[in-house]
Amino acid sequence: MASPESHVWVGSIEGLPVVSSVKEAVEWVLAVAADDSTLAEEKLKVITARLGEVDKLKENRSPRSSSGYFSRSTSASSSQGLSGYSSESTSGSSSPIGKKSASLPTMHVERVLEMNLMAHIIEVMGHKKKGKQGSEPVQDKARIQKVQRVRDETLAKIHRIDQNFKFAEPLDDHGKRSRRGEHVINNDVIRIYSKVVDGLGVRFHLNTLNMDRPLDNETEDHIMNVLVANFDEHELYINANAVVYGVYSRVLKTALTEFLTEPTQGNRDYVDFIVYHMNEVEAYVDQFAKVKWIRNQNERSAKYETVRHKVATMFDQWAVHFATVKGTLDELLGRTA
Repeated sequence: MASPESHVWVGSIEGLPVVSSVKEAVEWVLAVAADDSTLAEEKLKVITARLGEVDKLKENRSPRSSSGYFSRSTSASSSQGLSGYSSESTSGSSSPIGKKSASLPTMHVERVLEMNLMAHIIEVMGHKKKGKQGSEPVQDKARIQKVQRVRDETLAKIHRIDQNFKFAEPLDDHGKRSRRGEHVINNDVIRIYSKVVDGLGVRFHLNTLNMDRPLDNETEDHIMNVLVANFDEHELYINANAVVYGVYSRVLKTALTEFLTEPTQGNRDYVDFIVYHMNEVEAYVDQFAKVKWIRNQNERSAKYETVRHKVATMFDQWAVHFATVKGTLDELLGRTA
């Protein structure tokens, strides 16, 4: 049983207590945990020297019982694996242990009455928990701000063509990750024109209404299989492009259908209006996936720009791609060009 005047040394690593009757033993553990090889080497030398003194005293008298939690045998056996450390350092009796690891907090060693040890540990762990809880709001605040920024940008893009748009549900990272990855350029751009043609075919009961593919095979392959980014669950990913492209593609398909059904100048101008803003805001580009896939690599950036340019050109030249379809409908409906 500990005497009322017995003391131990106490430190902590992320709220976990490190206790010993030997101060340097605690400091050594904390230094190793913090990857401070200089301080660890110094403390190890002190521990080794003290053990040598104890061995000499054993020759003349019986050893005293240790009240520490860090035993002498543990210190000795641990020292065998640290022969690679080298350098110099100094330390005070109650100053914080230096650290190199950014993930660990500043660590202190305190002298505590052994009879008050448990109460001290409980108090320290309570402070650590409060500290962690205090850092969470800071992280949450930064995340909330970033999510809000994405929401604002998404609304700004959509409001260019639909002032009344509102989110059907909160735009956020819902934790879902696609096994195939996230396409940098929405792969629906490959089929969007054909969807319009198919819809017209159904409306006018035409099985032969078709058009040439607006993108070449290489560009389609890059969109489908190359420009794809994978996100881990811990990475922030908001599928904002699904919302942006969803609105733009829906409005564009409707506008194209109306023009091809009734080719007035007003309907044509409206298609041009949608296409202009579609390319201005890159409504078909997933910005999260774009940044992740390019990763500041010039070669990837160039490849992305090549594919994006071809997609933008496809939309710019919508009238060229639909010329044959329009001609067929003009003939069918007896319209003049």
